[in-house]
Amino acid sequence: MPEPLKFPLRLDQVAQHVDVQPGGKLILRGSLTSRRDGSVVTADTTTWPAEAPGGGSVDAGGLLDLEGGGLHMTSRVTPTEVHAIATGKAAPACAAAGVEAPCLVLRTLPQARTRLITTQEWVSSLDGAIVVEIPDPVLPPIAPSMMPFLLGAAALAGGGLLGWLGLTARRRRAASPGGQLLALANRVRAKLRTADPVLAAPLAPSLEAALRALKGRRIDASSVEGKRVAEVLRRVELRINAATEQARAEEEQAAADELVREVESALEAADEVSAAERRAG
Repeated sequence: MPEPLKFPLRLDQVAQHVDVQPGGKLILRGSLTSRRDGSVVTADTTTWPAEAPGGGSVDAGGLLDLEGGGLHMTSRVTPTEVHAIATGKAAPACAAAGVEAPCLVLRTLPQARTRLITTQEWVSSLDGAIVVEIPDPVLPPIAPSMMPFLLGAAALAGGGLLGWLGLTARRRRAASPGGQLLALANRVRAKLRTADPVLAAPLAPSLEAALRALKGRRIDASSVEGKRVAEVLRRVELRINAATEQARAEEEQAAADELVREVESALEAADEVSAAERRAG
């Protein structure tokens, strides 16, 4: 069953369409109080305070012309709550305003005239709100030919939601202390696979044991022992990085030495050729 539709009644439109089928219900709750004369206006009545000229009274005219908008009041549950239905009959006030019936027609113009002020002055003096509730909002009909597309869209949306939830869960795990420690261990293992075998051979069994303990959650990453493991893994990573840098520097030096020797040999050969040509000449 669809949720009730609720929205505030607009005071800047003379008539506001409401999507209610004939016989459909409409609930109007709330009131407005004028700072100009202290009157309290609800959907169907205006209440004057005791200090008003002529004393306190209640007028039958409220903020809305329900009948002119194709609506009929069925009950007043409280002084500020009115129930109405759509009659399905002609709505002359809607037609005059160029709005589809049924509609909520404001009586701000006649209210302002009785107070000898403009409509804008009258509306500006009102504090409060009237909320419109449609208990059974009209849902657009769904053509049978559209059902496969809607079902497919729902399936895609559901799959996307599950994927997003899974990604969010993975990100949270990765950002947790346990996820960060496991990522550190995996990073060290990847570096160890390309490290010098002399260094990697004794470290690999211990690292695999640490990974099994972390995956089995036998070590709490946020505990003292977990922090000790993290510190050891960082030391191992630094040692591997240093060994890798040293090996790279040694390879670079060896390549440079070989290049220098080749260049020197080429220069010596060139000198010998030049000397032989001079002797021959």
